[in-house]
Amino acid sequence: MLKKKIIIALIILLSTATFSQSRFNAGASFNIGFPTGSFSDIAKTGIGGSAIGEFAFSEKVSAILSASYQNFPGKSEGFAIQGKVIDFSVNSIPILAGVRYYFSPEFFGVFEAGVNFLRVSADIYEVYSEEKVSTDYEAKYGGGIGVGYRYKLAESSVLETSGNYYLVQDNFNSFSIRVGILILLDNI
Repeated sequence: MLKKKIIIALIILLSTATFSQSRFNAGASFNIGFPTGSFSDIAKTGIGGSAIGEFAFSEKVSAILSASYQNFPGKSEGFAIQGKVIDFSVNSIPILAGVRYYFSPEFFGVFEAGVNFLRVSADIYEVYSEEKVSTDYEAKYGGGIGVGYRYKLAESSVLETSGNYYLVQDNFNSFSIRVGILILLDNI
């Protein structure tokens, strides 16, 4: 019984020491995505945005969670079939969790994994009407690796840029550049 109390006390003491030095950051970014491989045969450069949360365990290691929306327009400018013009796009909603390692206070590497919800949308135009057709979102697993740089704007905020390469199931791979602002919530 005494051993259990000592172990519980040590766990509480260790977790308090760990989490008292931790910090939480939140922010948003603008993303530009460049399809690669066979995905670049059907889609053009896409744009989107991300919401980012970061929980720093130490000066060197943090956990991140991001939810994004990315729209990749179709490669063709539209094509005509039986008097209708069809223009399509691929929408992606990646939800990723990952780990960041800080090589210095400004420069970091990141590894992320999670799920990408993909949907193909088509806009169908006729002379007198417009119709939209979309597939359901389909989950595709994937992950990414990248590097980034932080520039301190103020005591409680940083400008962050990163480049990440994402491998997504069924060859929906892309390279993404993120530019955003993170608020250092512990400094507010």
